[in-house]
Amino acid sequence: MNAAGVTLVAGGVVAALLPGGLDMARTGDATAPAVRAQLQAPSDARVQHLMQRYRCSTEGFGDQQIPRSSIIRHPDGTVAVVSFDRGWKVFRRDGAGSLVAVCLRPRP
Repeated sequence: MNAAGVTLVAGGVVAALLPGGLDMARTGDATAPAVRAQLQAPSDARVQHLMQRYRCSTEGFGDQQIPRSSIIRHPDGTVAVVSFDRGWKVFRRDGAGSLVAVCLRPRP
């Protein structure tokens, strides 16, 4: 994926993570799926630990930093750090679970 594509995808995630989400509805004759943030509240200790360790945010990072990974919550309630691409698929409902946060990367 080229830099412009990554920026576009990251910008879409950031916009979708804002309160109220981003709703992409019918435009012209094309119908895009409704996109709404379905973030889980990062309330348990494990999620808080992962968010610190992997430098995560539930609100995105603006234009200057691009997420490299994501935290997702599986349907059974367990959480996992996954690639940004997999987190994006979960967010778009192409995978089971829900997006908890996007992350920059593990701390050194």
